Amino acid sequence: MKIISSLGEITSRAKNTFKRFPITLFWAIVGTLFTLFTIETNTFDSAFYGKVILIFILGVSWLIATRFFEEQFKKDKTWIFLLTLGFLSLFYISIEVDGFEIHQNSIIRFVLYFITGHLLVMVTPFIFSWNKSAYFNYLKSLFIALVRSLFFSLILYLGIVLALLAIKHLFAIDFKGERFFQVFVFCIGIINTWIYLSDFPKDVHNQLAINYTKALEVLVKYILIPLVILYLIILYAYSLKIVINWNLPKGWVSYLVIALSFLGFIVQILINPIQKTINSRTIKKFYPWFYYLLLPLIVLLFIAIFRRINEYGATENRYFVFVLACWILAMCLYILFSKRKKIKIFPFSLALIAFLVSFGFWGVFSVSTKSQLLRFEKVYTDIKKDNFSTTFEKKNQLRSIIRYLNNKHELHKVKNILGYNPKTTFKTDSRWQLQNRLMDSLDIKVTDNVTHPYTNHYYSIDENNTINIKNYDILKKLYINRYKKQNSINGYHFSLSKESNIIEITKNEILIGKVNCSEMIKKLKNLERNYNVAPNLMTIKHNFETLNIKFIFQNINLSKSDNNTTKEYLSNANAYVLIKEKNAE
Repeated sequence: MKIISSLGEITSRAKNTFKRFPITLFWAIVGTLFTLFTIETNTFDSAFYGKVILIFILGVSWLIATRFFEEQFKKDKTWIFLLTLGFLSLFYISIEVDGFEIHQNSIIRFVLYFITGHLLVMVTPFIFSWNKSAYFNYLKSLFIALVRSLFFSLILYLGIVLALLAIKHLFAIDFKGERFFQVFVFCIGIINTWIYLSDFPKDVHNQLAINYTKALEVLVKYILIPLVILYLIILYAYSLKIVINWNLPKGWVSYLVIALSFLGFIVQILINPIQKTINSRTIKKFYPWFYYLLLPLIVLLFIAIFRRINEYGATENRYFVFVLACWILAMCLYILFSKRKKIKIFPFSLALIAFLVSFGFWGVFSVSTKSQLLRFEKVYTDIKKDNFSTTFEKKNQLRSIIRYLNNKHELHKVKNILGYNPKTTFKTDSRWQLQNRLMDSLDIKVTDNVTHPYTNHYYSIDENNTINIKNYDILKKLYINRYKKQNSINGYHFSLSKESNIIEITKNEILIGKVNCSEMIKKLKNLERNYNVAPNLMTIKHNFETLNIKFIFQNINLSKSDNNTTKEYLSNANAYVLIKEKNAE
């Protein structure tokens, strides 16, 4: 009877959760089923289906936040969900596809909106009202719900996986490797979301009793605050070293100051409702001393980031560091001088910033591109004045700027500087070829005879060549590198080990064979140019016992070993792979 009662309670709770979050759960279910379909049909990594999956992932947190916002009104405001769905639709339309991959800018924008959605979940129930005790209890419930849902989902996933493995080994019933990934997606997409939402209390504003557990006090008093003190000691010692040596700070110090600031803000959120009443000198004195000690380090943070921007221009990372520095300074001043000190300002302001920097002339992409174009103009003008003779370092600077603009699909904007559009002049759809042809056309001579041990070499063919698929059953494009251990095509796994030119092919963890690219690389290094290479020079055929395989490399990247600066190895490559399975005949 207890089991029946428990099952009835679980069912009732699940129904109530669906009644409260119908749109969110429906969204999660459809998104999970769609993802399972893409895994089953081997289209999970395609750009089109990838765009849809990103929207489903993004929508969960935004729809939860929308529901919380709607609950602040006395009457149902279902139309608010239309605004969220409209936003998700606009983002889907804005996602750019770069060949077989989603554009890097779209991925960054997705991450920004993903962070925004989760931060809004932390603050939307308190948009129109504020009580620090209720807010503390709400964040506590939020954290417990997250941990519980992830823990239960993981237990269920491991249980199902062990059951599948038992069936496989005891009854000799084989399963596709994708089944385990599908089980994981199901557990995270549906089970995790459902449990997570079922733990949310509805009337959060009336939960005013603070239950500050001993474990939480120990965490704050003996772990988090000592970590804050440790970081402060390290950073102040480093600041003293800067003063003594009279050197500008290194860029890496920015990340440590940001980490310290976030850690301090988390401590402030955790101690806010009990700071004046708890019998702990350490917790009581955290405010305001932490913020007074943080202010000089914020100055150090600004000096470090301005130094990097002045030397190398703005990029997305440096832009984000600068924006976070401004936000940290604003939060520090707010806590020190504001009378009300509403802690909800931390997640709300950060969510607003994450959203606003994703677009507009003030946004991360516009500012970074303009900065790099200014750098390109300056470096190119300096090189041009010297009749295209310069140092290796300056040539490498120009190459890195070209690579950056090319990866952002903004290389056409150098037209006003060069007098021509590289995209139309060097007619190619390959980014690799475009940046290499532009650098080669400038014919820049290095005057200091310095070679860098990690200089990469690129080789590519004209992508307009047709591919003859006669005598082969499968054709698919493959990206392979020595850092990702496995790339799959129809159950065949391709891996490239570090400091090796050998591609290993396996299926069901059984080695099918190895393809050695050393001879091809040797021939390529004897060529006078590295673009428009004859396709036959970048083609490898091999016949194994169970299949015939053919690699038609579109472009490859060679890089030198970390331990041997004279020998180059295959670092990454794009290739069309043609497969003929002999056992299928």
